[in-house]
Amino acid sequence: MSRHLRLVRPIISRSGRAPDRLEAWAIVLLGLLAAVSIAVVGVLSATDYGRLAATAAADAHSRHLVTAKLRPDIPLPPGEVSGGGAAIGGLRSVTADWSAPDGQPRRGVVQVAAGPSFPAQTPVWTDQSGSRVTPPLGGSEVFLTAVVGGVLWESAILAALGGVYLISRRLLDKHRARLWERALARLGGNATTP
Repeated sequence: MSRHLRLVRPIISRSGRAPDRLEAWAIVLLGLLAAVSIAVVGVLSATDYGRLAATAAADAHSRHLVTAKLRPDIPLPPGEVSGGGAAIGGLRSVTADWSAPDGQPRRGVVQVAAGPSFPAQTPVWTDQSGSRVTPPLGGSEVFLTAVVGGVLWESAILAALGGVYLISRRLLDKHRARLWERALARLGGNATTP
């Protein structure tokens, strides 16, 4: 019989010392809390997925993918990384022109792969006014965000429950040691087994 099953036995048979019974109840209670936390985090992750999917759908509706014409001949605004120098992640900043959804011309800085030559154009996501925005989340990104969030929350909860068990176990072991010392003192120091 494994150690944990032996620890739960004092609950069923009502035998054993108080620390053993307390540890058995702690195992049962923490196990139940872990099971409940899995269900709760699952429901919250599903809710988070629905919220993220709705946000991604709204973003996809309000954002527009346009084609920007790269203009390496136009200097970058002050404070931008030079178009000729490699930026972080192998990207370069380049001036680009595009049209807003209402047809108005727009100009800004885009990042393209660093290399000896620039492509002629690149896709750019814009809002209704033509200002650059981040692309909307895709279906797989929404799913992964919800799953990773749920896994992180559940990991934190299980780590906290494990910490509570280890702390309570340590305290109960100290109490057991004191009980053994008292029993040993009563027997005159002749006890050799627990």
